[in-house]
Amino acid sequence: MEYITSAIETTLSSFDFAFCIVVNVLTYLIIKWLSESKFKFKISTWRKRIILVISIIIVSIVYSIFGVENRLILNSAILAPVTWSWIFRPICEKFGLNYIKDDVNEKV
Repeated sequence: MEYITSAIETTLSSFDFAFCIVVNVLTYLIIKWLSESKFKFKISTWRKRIILVISIIIVSIVYSIFGVENRLILNSAILAPVTWSWIFRPICEKFGLNYIKDDVNEKV
């Protein structure tokens, strides 16, 4: 039983879930803003991924400035897209917070 507790504690201490939340919210807001802007940018899957990477870089720089360990930032950056797919996107869909689907934009 102690082994399981130790494994869970090690796993939880290897990630910063707040980092994942901030990255996902920032990515969502940027994509939403671009898709609803005056110019109605077409947001393809690759553009969404690029926006995700840019969000990860921005949040990582801020975390680095505040002295967070690089290993923790890297692990959290890897976990961020996974948490979007498995946790945050289903929650957003349940509450109707999907991206707009129209003739310009594709649904995520």
